[in-house]
Amino acid sequence: MTNDRTRAAASAVDLDACLSGLCPPPSRHDSPFRLLELVVAARCPRDQPRRRDVTRFGDDDRALALWQSAYATVEGVRDGGWQDPRRAHTAYVQSLCLLETTERLLEELDELLNLDPDDVQDAVAYRVELDQLAGAAAGSLADCGDRCGWDFCRERAAWCVEHGQDGYRYAAALLGLSGDVRWTWRPGQPGLGALAAALQSGDDTLHGAVRVATPEADEPEPLWAAEVKAAAAHRKAERDRLLSEPSLLVLASVEHLPGSARDGEGKAGKTTAHNARAEWGPFAGKRWQLVRVPDLAQARAELVAEFPYAADVVDAVLRDLVGRPHVVVRPLLLVGSPGSGKTRFARRLAEVLGLGWQVHACGGASDATILSTSRQWSTGRASTPLQLLKRLGTASALLVLDELDKTGTGTQNGSLLDGILPLLTDDAARFHDTYLECATDLSGLSYVATVNGVEGLRRSHPALVDRFRVHVLPAPRREDLPVVCRTILADLRAERGQDETWCPDLDGEELALVEQHYRGGSLRLVRRLCETLVAGRDALATRN
Repeated sequence: MTNDRTRAAASAVDLDACLSGLCPPPSRHDSPFRLLELVVAARCPRDQPRRRDVTRFGDDDRALALWQSAYATVEGVRDGGWQDPRRAHTAYVQSLCLLETTERLLEELDELLNLDPDDVQDAVAYRVELDQLAGAAAGSLADCGDRCGWDFCRERAAWCVEHGQDGYRYAAALLGLSGDVRWTWRPGQPGLGALAAALQSGDDTLHGAVRVATPEADEPEPLWAAEVKAAAAHRKAERDRLLSEPSLLVLASVEHLPGSARDGEGKAGKTTAHNARAEWGPFAGKRWQLVRVPDLAQARAELVAEFPYAADVVDAVLRDLVGRPHVVVRPLLLVGSPGSGKTRFARRLAEVLGLGWQVHACGGASDATILSTSRQWSTGRASTPLQLLKRLGTASALLVLDELDKTGTGTQNGSLLDGILPLLTDDAARFHDTYLECATDLSGLSYVATVNGVEGLRRSHPALVDRFRVHVLPAPRREDLPVVCRTILADLRAERGQDETWCPDLDGEELALVEQHYRGGSLRLVRRLCETLVAGRDALATRN
């Protein structure tokens, strides 16, 4: 009996009640999570549901877990807690996860066929729990301007029009929700009133009301409307800028994959997508920006100032960029002794050229998963280069293949050395990703590999070495130590969160000590010497 009462109470304030006009939707000044709060308060009136309360939720552990999650979300924003931007953003992400989980479970429930008669009643009770949770989460997300919540509300209104006992009552909601949502909510601010505005708009349309296109002359434009217009102008400016900049269609489409996501739609960066199409849909069908070639003279001056002993390598790399519209570094193989600064040089090269970068540790790698993994495996994933581009949101990046000569020799799960061959040629423009089952354009990526010696690779993988330009990165000379020490001290300051006032560069006596103990080769010794000198400063400062 208690279960029936709480379920009826929740039905009186849930999404269907708002869409039918029986319950007023949250206003623009309410908490954006008002609908979820009302449904949870009606369904769990006493406290957080416990394991002993599982029978109240259709005797299903999954439904109980979802209600516990919804209760925890509401607790974080209750009594004005939504005014804290951090707590509001957390609640928004939790609501999004709650909606996606319930939608997935509803899909799974719809796919169940030939249920036993004894299981039908349980399945119906389970669906009621999921419907109430999904609707509450979707209504709150719609008031946050989220597209997923808006789409769910529209689809729910359409279903009620078609299958409801009185579909006409939901017609106004369907009309109002048929438009696109363009509002942007900021965590810590009141709800947008998007659902209430959609219902009012649909009701006016249904009854032939004429809406004034512009506000009255003496009526100031609302702040939220100005923010919406500014956001729309910003999006248009971004689109125009992208069209004027060099760009690349990295991923044409994912609509051939199972699922319902559409190319170019959805929330970019979602990590809770339950299939490849939902994960990559927001990135498909869009041109990703390429990085323009910067001022090469300035780039050379900056790199040579930091790596004076590698001026020839810097010139060789930058020479290829003359006249290019965007940055693409020809595959580069840096050979040098351990600790000579090869990886740091590659990283600084990317930063000076304006590229995002990632260091991929090849030492001991014994498979070819860098190239992607089929979705037939539970751990299927797209290629590492494509994931790097998605993370950066651009078509240009630099992938550092660190310690390439120490890659494992086993081939049972493929070979990294054999697998990267197509990435280093023009074939990268038509690289077939086995996870997405389509061609991707990775021609905007640059590759720099580091090795201690190239002789072994020449013998075992001559074709691989042939695709690289091989350059020896010389070790710093004794006269380069002041520059090297300045760079190391800058890194130490960044790690400590200090400036030059608290951690100045080495003075003449300290540099003399470093030169006295430096025997050439690894820069790790120089860093340890610098760390020792800085620690000595700290010890003396403490005594004084």
